[in-house]
Amino acid sequence: MNILAIGAHWDDIELGCGLTLNRFSGLGHKIYCVILCLSDYIVGEHHSSPENQALEQGLKSFQLFGWQYLSTRKSESGKLSYDKDIMQQLENIAEKHDINTIFCHWFGDVNTDHQVAWQIARTAFRQVDNFLMYRSNAYTDHVTNFTPNYFQGFSAEEYDLKRKALCNYSCEWNYRHNRWEREIFECERLWGGLCKHDYAEGFMITKLVNSCL
Repeated sequence: MNILAIGAHWDDIELGCGLTLNRFSGLGHKIYCVILCLSDYIVGEHHSSPENQALEQGLKSFQLFGWQYLSTRKSESGKLSYDKDIMQQLENIAEKHDINTIFCHWFGDVNTDHQVAWQIARTAFRQVDNFLMYRSNAYTDHVTNFTPNYFQGFSAEEYDLKRKALCNYSCEWNYRHNRWEREIFECERLWGGLCKHDYAEGFMITKLVNSCL
């Protein structure tokens, strides 16, 4: 398979589907990644991340997994909007690299960049055979819930690679890792129990036509 993962921000892909992509890479499938937003931001007085740092850390993380990063035009964080130009860039990437499987944000995520990433992807990849949605945070309005119907299970030792990759984003890790432990890692431990593994990444299937999944 030729797999393309779409993230609104650096670290979204690792949070939502990093180990699953790593497994497919190990099976010989090609993994490509696109990030749609700049990742520079300031939160209060003690938490900030310049874009050059996010880029350096993101590329280091992708190299850890052996994924190929494809550069595209980026929007400011928090200001991603549906844009025909970026949609067509993604459409061209799918054609150029013969992409047959997409991993993208879940449509119900209340982070607006994540929502728009999905809106762009659903159009750009309308002809791609397989489309799976991941969750990279636990934000919800309790009206639309993330209900995964496809899982990839992992041992505790395999799961340590996820933490190792996210540690590359030192600023985010120092600021958010306690919350990630509660909201992401514990949830994926629960999913793992449901499929008889220590941990599992879960996905909602939008379309599954022709796949080795």
